[in-house]
Amino acid sequence: MIILFNNKFQTKASAKISILSVSFMYGFGVFETLRTNNQKKPQQTKEHISRLEKSAKEISLSIKQKPSEIEEMIEKVAKKSPHKLQRIKVVAINEGILITSIKLENDEKVHHGVKLKSVKSVRALPKVKTISYLSSYISHEKAAKAGYYDALLINEKEEATEGAYCNIFWFEGEILCTTKDGVLEGITRQTVLKKSPFKTKLKSITLRELVKKDEIFLTQTTKGIVPVIKIDNIKIGSGKPGEKTLTLLAKISN
Repeated sequence: MIILFNNKFQTKASAKISILSVSFMYGFGVFETLRTNNQKKPQQTKEHISRLEKSAKEISLSIKQKPSEIEEMIEKVAKKSPHKLQRIKVVAINEGILITSIKLENDEKVHHGVKLKSVKSVRALPKVKTISYLSSYISHEKAAKAGYYDALLINEKEEATEGAYCNIFWFEGEILCTTKDGVLEGITRQTVLKKSPFKTKLKSITLRELVKKDEIFLTQTTKGIVPVIKIDNIKIGSGKPGEKTLTLLAKISN
């Protein structure tokens, strides 16, 4: 693991903050996760830094570093790593900016389709990527321990909002839909909405309605588009990635 804290490389032993820090005591901080390509180039860095700043503003966290300085630090970490494909995490807390990099381990089998487990849960600040991530973590762990790829969060209205670690899309005929309110505005989500050859619509949907759709997929920074072939015990469509999903997968991957 590569660790850079306030623009200085650290070891796991040397990278420290006080146990009395509000970051540790209350989860006060925000973060972003991005990936590199085969040339060790961080992807969509400006978009991630912009969202980091927006999240910080929402919780009144002051980031002293300029966006250009954070971008330089991310590139510095990416170059230091021995791995081409990396999972880079940027954390902003009162004490400064922490950036880490580990090898990106992706199983291409996820593009053949994954299963989701519905879990009654909502994040306290859905538009903010805060380090106080307990609800998402618990939901994901509950799903993973039951053999599912991720949790599908269900709110008090029985609406499917997002995954614990991802956004969700579905098709209604030739229209590509995704959740309108109460979700994290994912970077890959925005890319899909921008590049989609299909008409798009932002709306809400209940779990009961969602499982009747023929094509559903997730979006994540580290994996891109991930087809969904089952929710709980209900098969989605044919039980295989749909044609329109595969069209988008090919388009977004290029």
